[in-house]
Amino acid sequence: MKKLIVLVITLLVGILSIFGMTFEELYEQNLEKSSAYTQAELNLRGAQLEMNKIDKFFVPYLGISVDTMKTGIIPAGTTTVSGLVFGGEGDLEGYEISLDVNFLEVWGAQVGVSFPFTLNTDEWTIESPEASEIAISLSRDLTIIDRAERLKTESSYYDVLSKYYTAQTNELITTIEDIFTRHYNEEMIQTYQDEIEILNQQYNLSTYEDEKENLEKQILTAQKNLETLRSNNAPLEYFEYTDELYNQTKETVERIINENQNYPTNIEERLDLKSLQLQEEASEIESNFWFIPYLPFNKISMSMNPFFEEGENLIDNLSISVGFQLAILDKGERKLASDTMKTNVAALTYDESMLEVENAIKSLETTRKTLNYDFRVNQIDLENAIEDYNRSKELNDQGYITDEELKLSEITLNRAQLTSEKTENDILTNELRIMQQYYVDIWGDIN
Repeated sequence: MKKLIVLVITLLVGILSIFGMTFEELYEQNLEKSSAYTQAELNLRGAQLEMNKIDKFFVPYLGISVDTMKTGIIPAGTTTVSGLVFGGEGDLEGYEISLDVNFLEVWGAQVGVSFPFTLNTDEWTIESPEASEIAISLSRDLTIIDRAERLKTESSYYDVLSKYYTAQTNELITTIEDIFTRHYNEEMIQTYQDEIEILNQQYNLSTYEDEKENLEKQILTAQKNLETLRSNNAPLEYFEYTDELYNQTKETVERIINENQNYPTNIEERLDLKSLQLQEEASEIESNFWFIPYLPFNKISMSMNPFFEEGENLIDNLSISVGFQLAILDKGERKLASDTMKTNVAALTYDESMLEVENAIKSLETTRKTLNYDFRVNQIDLENAIEDYNRSKELNDQGYITDEELKLSEITLNRAQLTSEKTENDILTNELRIMQQYYVDIWGDIN
């Protein structure tokens, strides 16, 4: 029975190793764990809601407000108390409930309907509102400049979309870099383990003190390098590594780069810079209304009963109110608000951001050149390592060097191949970073 259990477990482990985690699964897992991506996604949903408000004038909102009606508080009549009130002074007569519907938003003005009715708690009956109690309302905040607000909403949307793209592609490229680095570390760790084993064998067989001292130094150096690699590899052990995962990742990166050879390189079309352009335009409009913080009128409201009784006209059923609040003295808040509207900070920010982007791209292009130089040097080192290994193999076949010395030559060759492969992978990830600067849709979800 025990042999059967061991056999089943062995088969399951073998099956799991064959069907290991794919690159896409690891990437999705890392996205789910990323706080930056999660926050960016939530911010994008909020920005999309705000965009829908300005793109569609029909914006339905339904709210219910409740007031409590009590008797016995004043000598005669009914007193209405805001909200739901339980106990306290007076006797409960019922609740006044109002359905408030906002269904239009045009040029910064909100249009709605108020429909009040009464719930009588004595007999639990509902009294419909009188025609005179139903009202259509219109309100507008006079401190808001509609065109500027629209531009700022669009600016905010592009800014949030830019952060969403950056968070997503950062996670994608980081996942790729983790897999590439894990592959290099795992293979290099194996070479140092093999080297230490061979050097220990040579040390134990050696009878010369000078030779043993030299071998000991080589063993210590290899052990130091092995510990460094293990330490660097530890943070990358959050996923199950397989050769299939590495090969799949490399194929994916090469496909992405090959499919995006001729992408636009106009940095002015970047989402973040487009956001700043809109913000700059909004600031220019606001600068013409620098006096708004000093105005005492902040809101206008109109209410009209649509049902006319005999002898009534529009003027009789129309009510207009204007909010009035004048600050005689303050500590400079109004002046600061006015100066803020006058100052076009977005224009300065745009110039600074443009310079930062240009410098970032130049740095990545410089890295591209240096990596290509490194790759050419690595290729020369690899060719030399191949020649040295072939020479060692001939000497081993002729009996001039031991199998251990041939194995050390093979380890040197493997390291040269790994170094060249690492540089090649660095070139690929650097290309992805350059594409990211131009907001190329490298994974298919730029939204």
